[in-house]
Amino acid sequence: MAVKEQLRELMDSIDLPPMYEFLFGDEFDELEKNLANFTVTMLMAVILIYLVMCALFESLVLPFSIMTTVPLAGIGAIWVLYFTSTPFDSISLIGCILMAGVIVNNGIVIVDHMRHTCAAMGDRNEGIIQAGRDRFKPVMMTAITTILGLVPVALAQTGGSATFAGLGRALIGGLVAGTILTLFVVPIFYGLLEDFNSWFRSFLANIKMSPVRKS
Repeated sequence: MAVKEQLRELMDSIDLPPMYEFLFGDEFDELEKNLANFTVTMLMAVILIYLVMCALFESLVLPFSIMTTVPLAGIGAIWVLYFTSTPFDSISLIGCILMAGVIVNNGIVIVDHMRHTCAAMGDRNEGIIQAGRDRFKPVMMTAITTILGLVPVALAQTGGSATFAGLGRALIGGLVAGTILTLFVVPIFYGLLEDFNSWFRSFLANIKMSPVRKS
């Protein structure tokens, strides 16, 4: 970790009396282990979520329109943790993983409705706009009620409840950023990926139909 190396250089530059030394505490070592485990756990969670969506949509491309919200929502979670001076511990990491599941669930609802609306209306752009209007209120209501339910957890300062404050704050930050992105970014990526699908299919069709020259 870059921060650890900077701290080590700073500690080495300080002259201490004999028999004294600086050491990193157990919490710092535990945080390093948690971050390493979190990377693997988050990667596995993303892969499993992607595979489930591939089976749901019967497509390898469409799930990417939903997965784009996960890292962007993660920025919102980290932003809230930073500005509330909340330690990025194992509890906060669990909150980030839970946040990814909630955000992806909203994306699935919107994309699935977009597919049906576009097919029913016969116009993809109009179908995307209409689906966004139809799902705006349900997605916002779900996010608002979840955030309000997490407020007491996020504001806990004393007792055992304070242990889970990081989880609540990470979830709230991720939900705020992720919900906005789900409503506006997912439709854009859905349209772009549909354009790519159409282009790729026509490209393959042209290759199959092109005559083969004989030497």
